[in-house]
Amino acid sequence: MTRTANTVCALPGCQKTVWRDPDGSYSEFCSRSHRSAAVLRSSSQVCKNCNIRPVYVANGQALPFCGNRCATAWKTGGSSSVPRDDTDEEASSEVCALAGCSRPTFVDRNGGPSEYCSQRHRREAVGNGEAEACLMCREWPRTLVAGKRSDFCSLRCSQAVFNTAPAILELDGEDADRQSVHQQFTSKWAHTTMVPSVIRIWKIFAAKDIYDTIDRYKLEVERRTGLEGGNSLRRWHGTVRTCRLGDEEDKHSFCSDPACSLCLIIQTSFKKANYGQRTNFGRFGQGIYTSATSSKANDYVAQVSPSPYRAMLLNDVVLGKTKKLTTSDPNLTKPPNGYDSVVGEPGGDLNYDECIVYRNDAIRPIFLVIYDPQATHLGGNPAAGVPRNGPGSVMAPFP
Repeated sequence: MTRTANTVCALPGCQKTVWRDPDGSYSEFCSRSHRSAAVLRSSSQVCKNCNIRPVYVANGQALPFCGNRCATAWKTGGSSSVPRDDTDEEASSEVCALAGCSRPTFVDRNGGPSEYCSQRHRREAVGNGEAEACLMCREWPRTLVAGKRSDFCSLRCSQAVFNTAPAILELDGEDADRQSVHQQFTSKWAHTTMVPSVIRIWKIFAAKDIYDTIDRYKLEVERRTGLEGGNSLRRWHGTVRTCRLGDEEDKHSFCSDPACSLCLIIQTSFKKANYGQRTNFGRFGQGIYTSATSSKANDYVAQVSPSPYRAMLLNDVVLGKTKKLTTSDPNLTKPPNGYDSVVGEPGGDLNYDECIVYRNDAIRPIFLVIYDPQATHLGGNPAAGVPRNGPGSVMAPFP
């Protein structure tokens, strides 16, 4: 079948049109995420031994058998009958992940292997800190999906979050994402002011269409430039908060104040059309501004309602091929020809870096950091002698 701009994504249930490659050809799917989902749906193939149960999918690849029992039976020429319904466990060559346990891992009737020998050991792994807890239920370990560690223990918990997205879920102190974001916040505090204390870090779960939009753009940029992931990097953004979202454990509901840019960005992502709402100046024109320097983004954080804390967003930004500039060009409405973004480098008009993209699908918020302005230790480079609000500190805030 010849695919056209009107061809619908091949993933069952999706009504979006397929993605167009830079060479003019059309994909089978609307986005990378749906292409991956289609691979996982290959589990609908049946086991070549029992010819009844679906095959097991590991790391996105469909294996020929439903589980260890059928694989062994095929190799040894044993029975091709379906595993008995009166047993829940099959032999496994893998050992339970709980420290000190040498029992084989549990394998369900469909051939799906666990990382543990029992439910009790799954729960113990979370309780003693050996495994990260599901962000939704906080009870069971996070599962591996296509070779990557998920945020959730099961499809049920994952759907419970995404069905109510946009949403934010707090990361605990031992969470790997929390530690990574905390380290990026403190290490990239370049001003000579004191580094604030991080109070809470929340992970942002966007609506499905936002994921699909940025995934499609990433894939487009990756194919066009050869840059893995479209040269996607995490960058900071400071904006206005009129509520206390994220301040406390129970402060996870978005406010309805149209002046609260923070809640609007988390719920609908960034909008280039909102350029200039807080300032009529952008050093590199009408774009969406972020920075690798957390202390620079802090200069554009505004807390309107009473709160002892401030809030900052860490974002996934698709930079693609970047044009590096050291002098201002405020008339830009898109990147220079042949480029996907602009990076303002310190040295000319700037004291600290700026990163500018000129389309909405090049950026989405991924983490919310709540921090206390009360200083904890000295940051930045005192020898540089750069004042916090020195020349070049203007960043066009958004939305």
